[in-house]
Amino acid sequence: MAMSGPVRFRYRNQEEDIDVLIQGDADWVEQIRDELGLSGNGPGFLSPVFDSAGPRPSSRSSARSSSRTAESDDSISIRPGPEPDPSKIPASIREIGALDIHQEFEGMNLTPASEIDLNVIQKEFDALGPFEPLEDAGTERAIEEKALQVLMSQLVQVHGMIAIPETMLHSILGERFSMTLEEFGKWLRRLWRMGRLERMFGSDGSDSYVPFPYWLERE
Repeated sequence: MAMSGPVRFRYRNQEEDIDVLIQGDADWVEQIRDELGLSGNGPGFLSPVFDSAGPRPSSRSSARSSSRTAESDDSISIRPGPEPDPSKIPASIREIGALDIHQEFEGMNLTPASEIDLNVIQKEFDALGPFEPLEDAGTERAIEEKALQVLMSQLVQVHGMIAIPETMLHSILGERFSMTLEEFGKWLRRLWRMGRLERMFGSDGSDSYVPFPYWLERE
């Protein structure tokens, strides 16, 4: 039975590093699938997208909801403390184009990625080894994942980097892991799909990664 309305199509192939997500009107999604050669009963999954409003509640549940809303309104009508005074909020006004990003970096003791000395990073990282395998690793490379975790923690928490270029990570870890840049990139994308890292797409086609805090805390 053909679907109508908003739908979502998803197809993944980890071996080929393929990740397809299409969402929109059913006819348009089917047209894109046909252009990609994924239409009909081919690979992937097609599912409807329900309205965020959800199904309409029954009259009984609506009455209970209205009662709870009325009680809630009564409970918050009297708030503790003095009335808010907007005049006490300091104004922060800056002319467009007046921000000196380098001066702001210096004020926060942050170093732009272009000024980071990779030789210093490499020496600091080497001093933190050797590394034990990471428990509950996302891939079969448990020791490598632990080393990546330590390096990204160092770059984010010590050097204040917000996003770490894939090429920078490979320049430090590629030889240690015996991985080419292509192999290293595929491995990072596996960790991204497993929720260890956040992937950021650059306008020049390059990727950068940000570690999730919960992953950095794993032993």
